[in-house]
Amino acid sequence: MASLAAAAATNPQPRKLRVGVFADAPLQPRWIVEALARLAASDFAEVTLVEVGSREQRTSAAWRLYGALDRRVFGGNASELAVLELKSGSGAELDVALALGEVDDAALYGRARYGVWRFEADGASEVVNGDPLSGSSLLMRFAASRPPRLAYQSWSRTYPFSVTRNRDQVLRKTGEFAWRALRELHRGGEGWLARCREVTRPPAPGATLGFGDLARVGARVAGRAVEKALHIEQWSLAFAFGTELNAELRGYKRLVPPRDRDWADPFAIEKNGRYYVFFEELPYAAGKAHISMVEVRADGSHSAPLKVLERDYHLSYPFVFEHEGELYMLPESARNQTLELYRCVDFPHAWRLERVLMEGVRLVDATLHRAPDRWWMFANSAPQGSRMFDDELHLFHAESPLGDWRPHPSNPVKSDARSSRPAGALFARNGSLYRPAQVCVPRYGAGIALQRILKLTPAEYAERQVQRLLPPAQSGLAGLHTMNRAGDLLVVDAFMRRKRI
Repeated sequence: MASLAAAAATNPQPRKLRVGVFADAPLQPRWIVEALARLAASDFAEVTLVEVGSREQRTSAAWRLYGALDRRVFGGNASELAVLELKSGSGAELDVALALGEVDDAALYGRARYGVWRFEADGASEVVNGDPLSGSSLLMRFAASRPPRLAYQSWSRTYPFSVTRNRDQVLRKTGEFAWRALRELHRGGEGWLARCREVTRPPAPGATLGFGDLARVGARVAGRAVEKALHIEQWSLAFAFGTELNAELRGYKRLVPPRDRDWADPFAIEKNGRYYVFFEELPYAAGKAHISMVEVRADGSHSAPLKVLERDYHLSYPFVFEHEGELYMLPESARNQTLELYRCVDFPHAWRLERVLMEGVRLVDATLHRAPDRWWMFANSAPQGSRMFDDELHLFHAESPLGDWRPHPSNPVKSDARSSRPAGALFARNGSLYRPAQVCVPRYGAGIALQRILKLTPAEYAERQVQRLLPPAQSGLAGLHTMNRAGDLLVVDAFMRRKRI
């Protein structure tokens, strides 16, 4: 039978992939039901329900008791059961057999051209065991004698205080994997399949929660409450001239804000021999941040902070850049579901809205890069219905920063909380291009990872990590978050804990 790759070469619109669903029960977790409904509405997959069993979903008394309390405190409903509503199919000539629940994969071998696919996700055992990372994947199996192949994989920061919330955010994201993997299979056919690596270690079994496990989670929540009662957790700024970044911030001048606010996300520019740093200023009482500016000098002195841009919604990550003799700022405005570009009309304190680049989007930490043939935008976005902005890197490109931004066909190009979210402007060194990324494990803003970009085209993206900067405990710092350069100036932000008394 001709491969999909060959069909795609002669037909710009290859036929839809035929996906047969084999479920152990008509009631399935909501995240799966919603994922399959979206997949069925796509233009590349035809989804039918081939077989459905009658197994009853059962949970332990400990889980029912804990789950009710956990949902009330932390929210989340991705694991709730819903009816699997799909049109029925015969299961003949399938491309993919998707197994749900306690279905025997071995009984499905040979039923579909591209094997038996199964979601692999837990989200509970990681919380119980205190694991900082929660992994999830979509596996393809072809025979008992062959190791499975990885169709998609992602890593999230574990939310350590709630099984329900952690499962909710992990599972909502996992539900996107079938849509993404089948999109790539439809586009690339057997060529894509050949690039899917084999998995030699089987996934770990899910947690069976007992009262002892739940007591450990409760103790962790109580310990966190005591820690917050005794300490103020705060972001501050630091800068240095002619010094490379080091995780201890040796040789840096620290700018510590008052106890009632954070200073973070610094971006620097040089103008007429003077250096200015724009940053997020978050007064805790306000519940939202604005953009402020401070002038810094090589002798370590600096001006008082000056508020330069404020809206009735949260602003942060003030990416500043020059274009055709004008100075622009692209702050984060995800809470307003917009991406807004501002132009400086009276430097440095007056900025006017120039254009709304995108609407109805939740993009954080948008970072622009000017390549010889186009502009690139790096930004993180959360999967639908999720609050997880740390995991998934998206790319866009345009002929001008003011123009129409087109999404990369492989978005998200990366799904890993350890090195996806942007942490400042890209920079070149020794002929290579580097992207600072946030290390968001085991906590948000734990450190900075430097990623060397290997491929950056409208069709492909690849990068490799070359360095991680994590503050050691003896430094008194708990994290780094953003780094930027302007001439000889390097400015960063740092996370610290200060005793309340």
